[in-house]
Parts: sequence; C-alpha cells; structure tokens
Amino acid sequence: MLIRQMDSHEFEDKRVLVTAGTKGIGQAVVARFREEGARVLTTARGRPSDLADQDLFIAADISTAEGCAVVSDAA
Repeated sequence: MLIRQMDSHEFEDKRVLVTAGTKGIGQAVVARFREEGARVLTTARGRPSDLADQDLFIAADISTAEGCAVVSDAA
C-alpha cells in the first residue's frame, strides 16, 4: 500500500466543511486540515465548549432540510 506524505501547505487558502467535526475522527480530520493550512468550518448538533475556533462552527442537525439550509447559508 502506498501512503502519500501530505505537503504541509497542500490546503493553504482552501476552505473545507467537515460535518460532525467536534469529536473522534471528525475532530482529528478538522485538526489535520487546519495543520495543512485550510480554513475549516465544522458542524454538529450542539456547540462544545472546547472548540479551537468558535467562529468556524455551526450548530445544525444536517439530517434535516432546515439544518442543511443553516449550514449552506453559513458556508
């Protein structure tokens, strides 16, 4: 299996949306994108108190049309 090293600036000036990015794998994905230079917007149903960047979080339930609209409008 070939594992590609990521360029430390591969996502510089890119915008990324990660749903369910406040715990577990989603949180790790958010951290990795930020390390690579991306501006990351994340969503979850509730706002955790320990977010790295409170301004780039949207509280929304994306299993509903209304929640998807909230995220879409914010992005």
